[in-house]
Amino acid sequence: IVGCATAREILNRYPKFRVGILEKEAEVAQHQTGHNSGVIHAGIYYQPGSTMARLCVRGADLVYDYCARNAVPHERVGKLIVACDQSEVKVLHDLYERGTANGVKGLEILDGQQVEKMEPNVKVVAALHSPNTGICDYGALCRSFVRDVLKTRRGELHTNFEVTGMERLADGVIIVGKEPGQKGPLKVVKAKHVITCAGLYSDHVGRLGGGDKAPKVVPFRGTYYQMKPEFQDICKRNIYPVPSNRGIPVGVHFTPTCNKERGPQMIIGPGACLAFAREGYRLSNINWSEFLGTVTHVGFWSFAAKNVGTAFTEIYRDFNQKAFLAEAQKLIPSLTIDQTEESFAGVMAQVFDNSGTAANEFIFEKGALGGAALHVRNAPSPACTASMAIAEEVVKEAATSFQWA
Repeated sequence: IVGCATAREILNRYPKFRVGILEKEAEVAQHQTGHNSGVIHAGIYYQPGSTMARLCVRGADLVYDYCARNAVPHERVGKLIVACDQSEVKVLHDLYERGTANGVKGLEILDGQQVEKMEPNVKVVAALHSPNTGICDYGALCRSFVRDVLKTRRGELHTNFEVTGMERLADGVIIVGKEPGQKGPLKVVKAKHVITCAGLYSDHVGRLGGGDKAPKVVPFRGTYYQMKPEFQDICKRNIYPVPSNRGIPVGVHFTPTCNKERGPQMIIGPGACLAFAREGYRLSNINWSEFLGTVTHVGFWSFAAKNVGTAFTEIYRDFNQKAFLAEAQKLIPSLTIDQTEESFAGVMAQVFDNSGTAANEFIFEKGALGGAALHVRNAPSPACTASMAIAEEVVKEAATSFQWA
């Protein structure tokens, strides 16, 4: 979605430019963009003053406006971050201060009774209410960006194009690729400049484009369950736990969805289990080359050493539905296993430094391939929310690096 938003932004800002989108799959939004919780984040979690905080808050405003104008499914359903006991209440106040500093509107701390009036099945001590958090069909949003690109008649979409190499020429760059899973024929595109936004393969494609070896991607699989149709009204809005600060995402939560392809659901998840392949949507999916890249990454082992208990817990939950849903029952105690069924899984790209700390900023690499390439090396959540704002940032960086007039 970041790549498609960037292509759209370039064409909007530079009416004489032409842009080609190279997509590995037969359709856009087949991986991270189409397999996540679908939340429009308000900007609560991120460090005040950070690029991530700034782009999330602006991105949410841009996405709400764009979706409303272009009939992309979305809804401002709101969100409760809940404290299950008194020890977690301080975290809510810290998040309130952080979100307010980031410019998030409408935040308020609620007591347990106020929460129960809003969500009768949620039994907690307190909650942080974020009315401007929402949901979106990000696959539909990404496809809408592509339609915008094609409508200009200055943009092209090349699908089934797996990039295998790039070569710097005196007057531009040659990008070589092929159909995924095939040896040929080779596909060749020539461009003056290259911007890569390759998601799960951001490190691999970045290196093909003359970028640094670091940062490296470590893939994590997030499994989801969903409420059976007759129980989808168990809650109305996003219900999240307080973040654990254990180096993994914000935890198992309830999220209503408005995805056109899957239909409206109430999903529960995701987990955060190490994946053995960049496209490892099942435990049995193993790509030995990609897995070797993970286990030879110093940062991964540093992270694992600091989070041994969490790692084994996540693996256990991945196997055990009862243990997985026990996390959700902390938020809604009346939830029972027979009310749920298996849903989809997603794989997210996580970047660690050598100390094992997860990167908490978007990372852009400039000056690669003799100055002809710019690589988006890290764009984790809230990248979908921030996609249009990230696109503005990337185009600004590109205009400087490539000396666009």
